[in-house]
Amino acid sequence: MDRKFVEGVLLRCVILGVVVLIIWFVFFLVAGGLIYDVHGSMFKEITDRQFQVIHYCGMGLLKLFIFVFFLVPYIALRWTGKGQKSAD
Repeated sequence: MDRKFVEGVLLRCVILGVVVLIIWFVFFLVAGGLIYDVHGSMFKEITDRQFQVIHYCGMGLLKLFIFVFFLVPYIALRWTGKGQKSAD
């Protein structure tokens, strides 16, 4: 597998993950009450505060996964590839 291909895949994963995170945040910001109503009917004992904490922690966990599994390997590949000459 080509190094540039892997770098491209990792970069696309970072971009897609950030887009998902932004969409999640915007939906939660704009329609948080509606989302709570839908999920509150499924989980009767969850409070609004608990619901907000769950979503906040989920967004933080997604951001952590994006950084650890996609951004850090992408940066490491870019740094280690700087000194190498291209075989093309």
